[in-house]
Amino acid sequence: MVYKTTGDILVNFGRGEMTAYVMTYDDLGMACATGEGFTPFLTSFETVGSKPNRLSVLMNTLAATCSDAQAAEEELRYLRAMNKGDVTEAQDARAAQKRYAQLSAKRQYEAYRRMVKQYGEIETLDDCPRLRQDFDEIVFMSGLLSGVQSLLNDAASDVSLGIPRDIAAKVERAAQCLDNEKWWGVPRGIRASLWNILPMLAPDNVDAMAELRQAAQRGYDSGVRLSSTLYVISAYSTGDDDEVRNGLRGFAQHDENLDPDYAMMDAIAGFMLLGISDRLWTEATGKRTPFGGLGTFWDESTSDSDINIDDLL
Repeated sequence: MVYKTTGDILVNFGRGEMTAYVMTYDDLGMACATGEGFTPFLTSFETVGSKPNRLSVLMNTLAATCSDAQAAEEELRYLRAMNKGDVTEAQDARAAQKRYAQLSAKRQYEAYRRMVKQYGEIETLDDCPRLRQDFDEIVFMSGLLSGVQSLLNDAASDVSLGIPRDIAAKVERAAQCLDNEKWWGVPRGIRASLWNILPMLAPDNVDAMAELRQAAQRGYDSGVRLSSTLYVISAYSTGDDDEVRNGLRGFAQHDENLDPDYAMMDAIAGFMLLGISDRLWTEATGKRTPFGGLGTFWDESTSDSDINIDDLL
């Protein structure tokens, strides 16, 4: 009984105080450490009757940023090795990348699974859960985003976990349960990104990329640029280089008047887009995006005054 009471207090504190506090951080390393450190601790109270499902969604999502960052570094190592023709180094880097991608997929799928356990499957719009508080809506949205990411990371690790492919259709349907205007264009962005990658899910006569651009603009206007990641990732997945560049430039240009209450969401968006920028730069030049250079590209003209001499030493 004492353990359950302790667990209930921690879960309630996490929901009422800790989550709102963590959301104001823009330090993604701190979020990563919080996710990895607290997930087993909070989830363990489930064995004594507490209900940590909602916090577990957020903690697993944050924990996945750690393995995502490690997978990204290994991918850059792979690209550098390929540029140099070092086959052994490239093979080693690719193997490491797949291991971290598998770990991310596992954490993200657990976040999605916990979200479903809490709110149920959405077969029709009549099944939309009653989301009583903003906290519930954030958890629900995070679970949907993690579901999509789990599929991408499972694919990157050679479908090693066999995460069900029908998650995509379920997420597309469930995103309609959220208010698009309230949540920075993310719900519509989720749906449009899936329409762009999986056209069989799209309604007739819909321009998925136009929808993604609108979602990104909504994020810029609201001060939380999370929807722009959906725009860029979707364009990158379909090989649309012009849209990828537009999305990266747009994110970099709209870096003022950000919402401090959701700084963590914006930081996650920046981390994901910098990762894509680093891949593009490394493929083309052998080195990652220059410091402070998100939204710039190696084949664009640069004046002498824009060159940092420290980067040449």
